[in-house]
Amino acid sequence: MAQRLLFLFTILGLIMTACETKKTELEYFQVGYDFYNDQQPEKAIENFKKLLEYYPQGDKTASAMFMVGFIYANNLENYEEARIYYNKFIEKYPEHELVASARYELETLGKDINELDIFEKMNQDSADSGPATQ
Repeated sequence: MAQRLLFLFTILGLIMTACETKKTELEYFQVGYDFYNDQQPEKAIENFKKLLEYYPQGDKTASAMFMVGFIYANNLENYEEARIYYNKFIEKYPEHELVASARYELETLGKDINELDIFEKMNQDSADSGPATQ
Protein backbone atom coordinates (compact mmCIF):
# COMPACT_ATOMS: atom_id res chain seq x y z
CA MET A 1 0.00 0.00 0.00
CA ALA A 2 2.78 2.44 0.95
CA GLN A 3 4.64 1.69 -2.28
CA ARG A 4 1.49 2.34 -4.28
CA LEU A 5 0.97 5.75 -2.59
CA LEU A 6 4.61 6.67 -3.17
CA PHE A 7 4.24 5.74 -6.83
CA LEU A 8 1.07 7.84 -7.18
CA PHE A 9 2.67 10.86 -5.53
CA THR A 10 5.72 10.51 -7.77
CA ILE A 11 3.53 10.42 -10.89
CA LEU A 12 1.50 13.39 -9.63
CA GLY A 13 4.70 15.36 -9.02
CA LEU A 14 5.97 14.59 -12.53
CA ILE A 15 2.67 15.68 -14.06
CA MET A 16 2.66 18.94 -12.12
CA THR A 17 6.25 19.66 -13.15
CA ALA A 18 5.46 18.97 -16.80
CA CYS A 19 2.46 21.30 -16.67
CA GLU A 20 4.47 24.33 -15.55
CA THR A 21 2.74 27.40 -16.86
CA LYS A 22 4.51 29.60 -19.33
CA LYS A 23 5.52 32.97 -17.91
CA THR A 24 5.07 36.28 -19.69
CA GLU A 25 8.00 37.81 -21.51
CA LEU A 26 8.48 40.40 -18.78
CA GLU A 27 8.37 37.72 -16.08
CA TYR A 28 11.12 35.67 -17.77
CA PHE A 29 13.23 38.81 -18.12
CA GLN A 30 12.70 39.92 -14.53
CA VAL A 31 13.31 36.46 -13.09
CA GLY A 32 16.45 36.16 -15.22
CA TYR A 33 17.67 39.53 -14.01
CA ASP A 34 16.85 38.65 -10.39
CA PHE A 35 18.86 35.42 -10.67
CA TYR A 36 21.72 37.39 -12.22
CA ASN A 37 21.66 39.88 -9.33
CA ASP A 38 21.52 36.99 -6.85
CA GLN A 39 24.67 35.56 -8.49
CA GLN A 40 22.94 32.52 -9.93
CA PRO A 41 24.15 32.85 -13.54
CA GLU A 42 23.00 29.45 -14.76
CA LYS A 43 19.42 30.09 -13.64
CA ALA A 44 19.57 33.59 -15.13
CA ILE A 45 20.63 32.18 -18.50
CA GLU A 46 17.91 29.54 -18.31
CA ASN A 47 15.22 32.22 -17.95
CA PHE A 48 16.70 34.52 -20.59
CA LYS A 49 16.90 31.57 -23.02
CA LYS A 50 13.26 30.67 -22.34
CA LEU A 51 12.34 34.26 -23.18
CA LEU A 52 14.29 33.92 -26.46
CA GLU A 53 12.51 30.66 -27.24
CA TYR A 54 8.96 31.68 -26.33
CA TYR A 55 9.09 35.35 -27.37
CA PRO A 56 11.50 35.59 -30.34
CA GLN A 57 9.95 38.90 -31.48
CA GLY A 58 9.35 40.33 -28.01
CA ASP A 59 10.26 43.73 -26.64
CA LYS A 60 12.85 42.24 -24.26
CA THR A 61 14.32 39.69 -26.67
CA ALA A 62 17.31 41.81 -27.70
CA SER A 63 18.23 42.66 -24.12
CA ALA A 64 17.83 39.01 -23.08
CA MET A 65 20.13 37.90 -25.90
CA PHE A 66 22.73 40.46 -24.84
CA MET A 67 22.46 39.32 -21.21
CA VAL A 68 23.06 35.68 -22.17
CA GLY A 69 26.29 36.70 -23.91
CA PHE A 70 27.27 38.95 -21.03
CA ILE A 71 26.73 36.27 -18.38
CA TYR A 72 28.59 33.65 -20.39
CA ALA A 73 31.53 36.06 -20.77
CA ASN A 74 31.70 37.75 -17.41
CA ASN A 75 30.28 35.24 -14.94
CA LEU A 76 30.85 31.81 -16.42
CA GLU A 77 33.94 32.60 -18.54
CA ASN A 78 32.49 30.55 -21.39
CA TYR A 79 33.89 32.74 -24.14
CA GLU A 80 32.74 30.61 -27.08
CA GLU A 81 29.10 30.75 -26.01
CA ALA A 82 29.48 34.46 -25.26
CA ARG A 83 30.89 35.03 -28.75
CA ILE A 84 27.96 33.17 -30.32
CA TYR A 85 25.33 35.20 -28.47
CA TYR A 86 27.08 38.55 -28.97
CA ASN A 87 27.43 37.90 -32.71
CA LYS A 88 23.78 36.83 -32.99
CA PHE A 89 22.78 39.96 -31.09
CA ILE A 90 24.80 42.28 -33.36
CA GLU A 91 23.53 40.56 -36.51
CA LYS A 92 19.88 40.56 -35.47
CA TYR A 93 19.77 44.00 -33.77
CA PRO A 94 22.37 46.19 -35.52
CA GLU A 95 20.69 49.42 -34.41
CA HIS A 96 20.19 48.46 -30.74
CA GLU A 97 21.71 50.72 -28.09
CA LEU A 98 23.78 47.82 -26.69
CA VAL A 99 25.57 47.00 -29.97
CA ALA A 100 28.61 49.11 -29.03
CA SER A 101 28.78 47.28 -25.70
CA ALA A 102 28.52 43.90 -27.44
CA ARG A 103 31.35 44.84 -29.83
CA TYR A 104 33.51 45.98 -26.93
CA GLU A 105 32.78 42.74 -25.08
CA LEU A 106 33.82 40.76 -28.18
CA GLU A 107 37.07 42.72 -28.45
CA THR A 108 37.93 42.12 -24.81
CA LEU A 109 36.71 38.54 -24.31
CA GLY A 110 39.01 36.67 -21.97
CA LYS A 111 41.28 39.62 -21.22
CA ASP A 112 42.27 40.47 -17.69
CA ILE A 113 40.81 43.78 -16.52
CA ASN A 114 44.32 45.21 -16.22
CA GLU A 115 44.92 44.49 -19.92
CA LEU A 116 42.08 46.75 -21.03
CA ASP A 117 43.08 50.04 -22.65
CA ILE A 118 41.10 52.20 -20.26
CA PHE A 119 42.85 50.72 -17.22
CA GLU A 120 46.28 50.81 -18.85
CA LYS A 121 45.82 54.56 -19.42
CA MET A 122 44.65 55.08 -15.84
CA ASN A 123 47.66 53.13 -14.51
CA GLN A 124 50.01 55.14 -16.73
CA ASP A 125 48.48 58.45 -15.62
CA SER A 126 48.84 57.38 -12.00
CA ALA A 127 52.50 56.43 -12.49
CA ASP A 128 53.25 59.71 -14.32
CA SER A 129 51.84 61.84 -11.53
CA GLY A 130 54.15 60.27 -8.96
CA PRO A 131 53.49 60.15 -5.24
CA ALA A 132 51.20 62.71 -3.72
CA THR A 133 52.90 65.52 -1.82
CA GLN A 134 51.53 67.55 1.04
